[in-house]
Amino acid sequence: MRNPAWEQSLEPKIAQARDELRVRDPREIAERSGAVYYEIEEGQGRLQVRFLGQPYTVTWPDLEVFDPTGQRCSNPVQAVLLQYLVLADGTPLAQQWVSLRELPNGAFYERAFQSYSGNLVARHFKGDIEGFRRAAQKLGGEPIALGDAAFRFWALPRIPLAVVYWSGGDEFPSSAQVLFDASAGRYHHLEMLAHLGAMICDQLIAVYQREGGRSYG
Repeated sequence: MRNPAWEQSLEPKIAQARDELRVRDPREIAERSGAVYYEIEEGQGRLQVRFLGQPYTVTWPDLEVFDPTGQRCSNPVQAVLLQYLVLADGTPLAQQWVSLRELPNGAFYERAFQSYSGNLVARHFKGDIEGFRRAAQKLGGEPIALGDAAFRFWALPRIPLAVVYWSGGDEFPSSAQVLFDASAGRYHHLEMLAHLGAMICDQLIAVYQREGGRSYG
């Protein structure tokens, strides 16, 4: 659900991110973030960043963000990508999955985040673990060995997320949780990491519903 007030509140943050990026070398930005920089002519080019599996374009030096169809992106997407490019420092992935609570300052947000991420997934899939697997695979998720089923998604080139699902069975309700690489705080603000996790969960649910829920596949 759109939140117009929140989207408008992002405009100063977007402007600040552009100011911070313009004084830097776009090649260095690309190297630290996992983006690719293409120079069109001297002083002008574009950064290509994979966002949720799709190629997005950030123009240089205007720093406008466009989706794969060439449409200018909404404020939330502009903020996600531009702030990512500002913060990315090239830190290697920790190869350790942690909850939002375990990231710096994450404990305060964990309960709210769980309510609109993992809890939503569990409520919509209702123990349909095969439906979860198929929806995750359709979104390009990579299976990993956690829970009863789990998949890794690349939100951004240096920000993998995992959605873990436990079917529960007869005695316990099913549950799900979004996990982050322990390095995630070096690449984005906590608010935006939570936003990315929620986006993945929303997409999983949308695929499942579009394909008919339990009759999926």
